[in-house]
Amino acid sequence: MLKRILLVAILGFFVIVSINAQKIDQVVLNNGTTIRGTIEKIEPDGNVIINDLAGNTWVYAMSEVRQIEKVDARASGKIFRQKGLLMDSPMPGFDPGFVNMTTIGFLAGSQTSNYIAPFSMQTSFGYYSGAGVYGGLLTGLEFLNINHIPVMLDFQYALRNSDVMPVLIARAGYAVPSKSTRENYSSDFTYNGGVAGAVGMGLKIRTRESFAWDISLLYRYMQINYTEENNWQSYPTTYKDVYNRLEIRVGFYLDVLSR
Repeated sequence: MLKRILLVAILGFFVIVSINAQKIDQVVLNNGTTIRGTIEKIEPDGNVIINDLAGNTWVYAMSEVRQIEKVDARASGKIFRQKGLLMDSPMPGFDPGFVNMTTIGFLAGSQTSNYIAPFSMQTSFGYYSGAGVYGGLLTGLEFLNINHIPVMLDFQYALRNSDVMPVLIARAGYAVPSKSTRENYSSDFTYNGGVAGAVGMGLKIRTRESFAWDISLLYRYMQINYTEENNWQSYPTTYKDVYNRLEIRVGFYLDVLSR
């Protein structure tokens, strides 16, 4: 089961990267101005005509042009309009690239739960695309009766790309026990883990160029399967603990390698 989850995670990761590996035209003028978009026409001894990313058409004499090239479309996230031109300069929002999100939180349950609010640590590494889609692999440590290691696919979608970025979150995978057996007096317990998933919303608040605070609120579902063997029973007893929890998390978002 765990091998299948890891295989799907790797395949999904490379699909996201390949989708965003697109090229666009770039014209650099002698004065340093950069225009990115689609070149409509080039006249070697005349003009270059380019339709920029905002839908405007620009015409420049070749004598004004320093360089014409193809660039990664993901780099266009750093362009904004200033005085009628597209300038290469930082803009609000999150850059595409490889990122790490590390959070701590609690899995809050009802007052009748055996574990009302166990502590949880998680870290997710993956790729954030210029289209607002994040895909990655999440793991961590959660302090239940036996500590469990979540291994989940982590998908997030940005509702808008700004310095305060709301996101939708969906996660699915498996909770792996940190140890497979435990002895308690005359009983032997064997732990097998179980399926895990979460859905919810988050907010990323960028305070520095490569750093943001990461806050999220999710519904969490998790199963913990285990068996008990003892001296007074002729056969083992199988248990399944089901956790329906409110997951409250806070942490940081870090650009590991932005484009």
